[in-house]
Amino acid sequence: MTDYLFFGAAVSKIDEDFQHCLQRAHKEGHHPLCLCKSPAVPMYVSRVNNSFILKRMPNRGSEHHPDCDSYEIPVGLSGRGLVQNRAIVEDHDSGLTSLKLGFPLSKSTSSRDPITASPTEKKTVQADPAKLSMRAYFEYLYEEAGLTRWSPKMSGKRNWHIVRYHLLQASQNNLSRRSPLAECTWIPEVFSVEKKDEIASRRRRFFANMKPAKGKTPFALLIGEIKAIETSRFGGKLVVKHMPDAPVYMAEDVYRRVNKAFAAEIALFEEDETIHLLAMMTFYLSASGNPQVETITLITVDQNWLPFESLEERELLERLVTDGRYFIKSMRYNLSSSDVMASVIITDTKPEATAFYIIPMGATESYYDELDSLVKEAGIPAHIWDANEDTAMTLPPINNPAVNAATGPQTPADPDTGPDHFDDSDYIPDHNDAPFNLYADEEENL
Repeated sequence: MTDYLFFGAAVSKIDEDFQHCLQRAHKEGHHPLCLCKSPAVPMYVSRVNNSFILKRMPNRGSEHHPDCDSYEIPVGLSGRGLVQNRAIVEDHDSGLTSLKLGFPLSKSTSSRDPITASPTEKKTVQADPAKLSMRAYFEYLYEEAGLTRWSPKMSGKRNWHIVRYHLLQASQNNLSRRSPLAECTWIPEVFSVEKKDEIASRRRRFFANMKPAKGKTPFALLIGEIKAIETSRFGGKLVVKHMPDAPVYMAEDVYRRVNKAFAAEIALFEEDETIHLLAMMTFYLSASGNPQVETITLITVDQNWLPFESLEERELLERLVTDGRYFIKSMRYNLSSSDVMASVIITDTKPEATAFYIIPMGATESYYDELDSLVKEAGIPAHIWDANEDTAMTLPPINNPAVNAATGPQTPADPDTGPDHFDDSDYIPDHNDAPFNLYADEEENL
């Protein structure tokens, strides 16, 4: 576990006075040092409601050791490098992050144009690096929530309660046009028949804040797991898990475009019951008070809640998880589906992490050329698998001496001896304490 230097003294996250150190550092403007590397890497303390969180300095995540929780994928290996400091601007003094969104959060009520939806396209001719598409914002939250990281200790410990908790935490301190995004974000809590009336009451209170005001119809953000996409009398509707009594409706043209734009994701979801289909959408309330989709994007995640874009990526994730590896899934953000990026960064290879690239079926000559350039510029070792060749997927060997001494190369890492760059104590909220909940204390009967 990584230690941190506060006021000249080394402190660990499991130490009793860790929160006191965070509080003092925040009050005095002190920058703790992460001791994962030499020289140590500066960090800062952010306040989220009544809690204090240790965060990496903006644009310095790749300076941390790959085993460290604060390690960030190097710029250029994922889509984040394109939007960092443009659409994502972090202020470590205030602890706030300003986001420039490429989709609206309100609509003028005087407009004669009907409020319609347009699914976020994954394939674009040119993405605006100064704004986050809805898919990019969803991927940003997922990454900030730590849900793109994996270690063997996480096996069997992810569920909607955990995913929701960390997404809520990640949404804190994010601003769009100086407005807190957490205040307009709804993530359904775990449903319980015994508490269905209380849950519905909390949802109604949230919806009550969405009434038109000052000539504008406000939109809210909803993040949820899709249970079913069905037809309705005048279009379609989404049945969201943990929100079975409140379907989200879609106009006929929206329903048609969703099925077209996300045909691959929907097909994967319908064909494999282990796949989760997650949605982020903006919605408004119709005259009847029912939620109506404005803009929507869908992503597929596997049984471990790890996101993937293709069957080849899913195969890679399954291999890595089965072999007990440590890794970070890269996210595309505003990059088009034809742009080259690393699929994952494998962090248990020494002395450096390794970027794993998948060459997709039907890749063009320009794709190979772009990949060669990226590998040369990346600054870390590369491992490439070409789906166009008749060769089995292989993984780079584990070069951690502590693991190799006991297991040998290509043997699953022992969860108790491998790198501890995402400790369970940080990842899973203590159910003996009251976890942060934006709306109310939620049921913890999982």
